[in-house]
Amino acid sequence: MGMGRFFYTPVLPLMVAALHWSSAPGAWIATANYVGYFFGCLVIARGWVDPDRVTYRVALVASTLCLFAVPVSESLAWQGVVRTLAGVASGLIFVSITGRIPFVARRPLDSGVIYAGVGTGILISGAIVLAASSFLDWHELWLVCAVISAAFTLIAWNWPLPARNEDASQPAEATPPHAQTADPTAIPSRRRALASLTAGHFFQGAGYIIIGTYLVVLAEPVFGESAAASTWIVAGAATAASPLIWSNVAARIGTRRGLALCYSLQVGGAVLAVFASNPILLFVSAILFGGTFIGVVMMVIGVGTQMGISAAAAKLMTWYSLGQIAGPAFVAIALSKTIIGSFIAAAIALALGMGLTLFGALSSTTDK
Repeated sequence: MGMGRFFYTPVLPLMVAALHWSSAPGAWIATANYVGYFFGCLVIARGWVDPDRVTYRVALVASTLCLFAVPVSESLAWQGVVRTLAGVASGLIFVSITGRIPFVARRPLDSGVIYAGVGTGILISGAIVLAASSFLDWHELWLVCAVISAAFTLIAWNWPLPARNEDASQPAEATPPHAQTADPTAIPSRRRALASLTAGHFFQGAGYIIIGTYLVVLAEPVFGESAAASTWIVAGAATAASPLIWSNVAARIGTRRGLALCYSLQVGGAVLAVFASNPILLFVSAILFGGTFIGVVMMVIGVGTQMGISAAAAKLMTWYSLGQIAGPAFVAIALSKTIIGSFIAAAIALALGMGLTLFGALSSTTDK
């Protein structure tokens, strides 16, 4: 999922140069992927598709096939369709996996290992481009990524998901006592908490994707042609390590404090990027970006699951993916001429996300 979703970022500059694109085609194709991701989350959140073994395996195959399909045609329409389908597959994979974590994770470290897969995919994506772009063109780079993705698909094939029509109810330990009671006074409180969490996750999605989109642009004057791949490797390494770190932080100091710390570092990374005119600051900003966004997602989904929300991961990620669509659209309309303004907007969105998320986490009373 990490490669299928994120390989586009480091390889995009090579495609732009080879295909003589302006900035618009790349932005539209990226948006198509975000729309697909939203749809993939939505169909599970609405109950139209079950996150079972069949859905998961079809999405795995589709994600890899989409990587193979990108270099088939240079047509913008083809690229848009393929990347939309890749987004759908990514959404289905992510929600299917995260929805099952309470069933398989026995220690905080376990969930961290599972979430680390996304960062590993980002890291591999950047490494492919950095290592092979000097002797392979963009068509061949996509094929290399597809072959590696196929190998990971075989490894991931037997992730423990229920077969269709099997009982998939949550284990008792995954549902807090207050979620099991029929106390009618608890329902409005849970609804307020869920509304706050989803709104916060919307702003988190908007802020994170602005940084993820424009950090490589900010790095180009400093690193030159290797900017996208170099920055993506740093961000990917931080992303791969971060779930292990934040799962242990949350276990030690509590989810609310962990969320506050993680969000604060993410906002700090966005602000730091505004002043990042040298490699050290850019690398620190990339580390703060990669080292926090999965941590926030992991902990927020954990809070939603503890609240006893049905399909918590799907519902929260649906709003997250809406933010991913809205963030770049706002920047394109209002801030297209100022890269600094984009990062300021990202910092504001993340600060709003932090406030709303922490309010929802406090309202849920799930964190001891």
